[in-house]
Parts: sequence; structure tokens; C-alpha cells
Amino acid sequence: MPSTATDTGLTADRPTAAGADQRTGPGAESVGAGAGPIAGPGTAPSFRPTRITAECRGGRARFTELDQGHYLAPRPVRGAFPAAPNHVRVALIGIHMMLLGGDDVRLQVRVGPGTVLEVVEPAGMVAYDADGVASRWTLDAQLGEGAALIWEGAPFIAADGANVHRSTRISLAAGARALVREALVLGRSGEQGGDLRSITRLTGPDGDLLYEDLDLTGPRRRAVGVLGGTKVLAGATAAGWRPGPLPVGPTSELSGTEVPGGGTARRFDLAADGAVLRALTDSAHRADRQLDAGWKAWKDELLGRSGPA
Repeated sequence: MPSTATDTGLTADRPTAAGADQRTGPGAESVGAGAGPIAGPGTAPSFRPTRITAECRGGRARFTELDQGHYLAPRPVRGAFPAAPNHVRVALIGIHMMLLGGDDVRLQVRVGPGTVLEVVEPAGMVAYDADGVASRWTLDAQLGEGAALIWEGAPFIAADGANVHRSTRISLAAGARALVREALVLGRSGEQGGDLRSITRLTGPDGDLLYEDLDLTGPRRRAVGVLGGTKVLAGATAAGWRPGPLPVGPTSELSGTEVPGGGTARRFDLAADGAVLRALTDSAHRADRQLDAGWKAWKDELLGRSGPA
């Protein structure tokens, strides 16, 4: 299996803003150091990760750590739907241009027992032309017993000349659940797209729930059974429980009926408790249309509610 180290030894090539705000939002209990690169004696500097910890205390969820990283600042937000006492939301706000060659974006997330954490990416991310110089994006999440993580990712775009490694690792304790949405896009408008390697590993108390190594580098991306002639691979992954049947109706794109220029979203059940909903299309907008109904249904099911998200 390929290794997915979080410390990559990539060197810092841009200064950070002096005096950047490190803490925000109610319930943030610990204050971190500056958001610049970290370097120990005799080691190459690495970029400071963004850290988020949510826990239930006194019957209510709160953030016990909101640590701004070199690239991303976590900001607590309210949703349109009233949240349960054990449910908190946070948005990831970009504070530096990214991803350029040598960038190393790291996120460390901890969700305490019985706590629901919802993470939203308000804007997509582009891995820019770096003449093949590698960049990385890494999520490492730990979920306590009965915890839940909802990760609503925005499109992740590998522009021409990019060389990016994306790693998502989520560890679930007993009774924990995860719901993750992502969209991988090869190239901006008119581009073929650069190299992208994406590894997703979800583990539970008894071992792996899902291990996926998606190699979209060189000619592999166009192979039969990978992307073929499409450029967007989008999906929603549920782990820790088996979602119910998907909504199907005359306007639904989850029914398996072809839509012009877009294909269909398909469900695949995992061997363990969980499922993957996947769409292959030629645009991120079409992927959103194909996934939205299924994503909402699974999110409502995880939260035990009905009505608007």
C-alpha cells in the first residue's frame, strides 16, 4: 500500500502575515502559536496545520481547539437549520494563495464522543501550474465513540502543470459515523488537467471500512474503469452506518437514467456498514446536481431529521 506521510519535508517559500489572528469563535479554549512554518533543529521547515477539536461539555458541543494554520482558518458558522445541542459547524477560510508547488496543506480534526462536527469548504481549491513540483493536501480526522463528522467539500481542481497528492484519513471509534463529500476535477475550463493522486482511508474498530487509491496521473486517468472521457469524479461517502434507499423520482438524477452530457450518480454499498455515491461527469455543476439529493438524504438520516439542510 502506498504510504501517505503527513510531514513531507516541503520547504516554505512564502512568508506569513505577522500578527495573524489565531483564535476565533465562542468556546475556543486553547491558543496556538503563529501560523508560519515550523522547523526543528536540523530539519526542513513544514507548514503549520489547521487544527479543529470539538467536544461535548455540560450537554452542549463546543470547540476546544480552533487553530489557524498556514493556509486555512477555521471559523464557526450557523446553519439555516437549527442545530442540536451536540452539533457544531465550522467553515474553512483560505488565508494564503494555494496550492502552488511545494505547498503542504494539513488539517487535523478531532471529534469527541457523542459530538457532531460539520465542516464546510465555502470555495473550491485549485492546484495551480507548478511545472510538476509536488504539493499536498492532507486531512487526518479522529472520531470518538458515537461521534459524527460531516465534511462538505468543495471542488478540488488540478490545473495543467499541477502535481498534487491528496490524502483523507478518518478513524472511527465504536458507534462513530462519517459523511464526506468531494469532487475531483482535472483541469479548469479548456485544460486537460495536471497529475492528481488521491488516497482515502476510513478505518473502524475492526479495521478498514474503505481504502481507495485513485491514481489520476499520466495516461492512467483515461483508462477504462477510471475516468475514461470525463474530467470530474465526485462522490459522497457514508461510513459507520448503512444509509437507506436513495430518493428516486421523475426529476432525480439518482435513478440511473442518463442525463445529457453528464452520466448518472451510482450507489455502491461497502462490505462494512457504509456506502459510496459516485458521479462521473464533464463539469462540477453537473456532478452537484447528480449528488445533491443523495447527499441531503444521507445527511438528514445521519442527523435524524427531515426538512431543509
